[in-house]
Amino acid sequence: QRWVSAIELAGPGFLNIRLQPAAKQQVVREVLSQGARYGSRPARGEKMLVEFVSANPTGPLHVGHGRQAALGDAICHLF
Repeated sequence: QRWVSAIELAGPGFLNIRLQPAAKQQVVREVLSQGARYGSRPARGEKMLVEFVSANPTGPLHVGHGRQAALGDAICHLF
């Protein structure tokens, strides 16, 4: 792909995909040109489950769990 600079296996079930700078620049151009419409689409009645806070029940909570909660909430608002 012209937008991908590298793909590497990063352990069982994980891939690191690195994008070319031009790919990121294209997204910025699209966001700026579409403004508030960027990323929106008509509702299709689909459902999605996003699990984003998975704290270890046998261990203490820490600030990292809060970060993941905020990130997961932001991802849910994208859809």
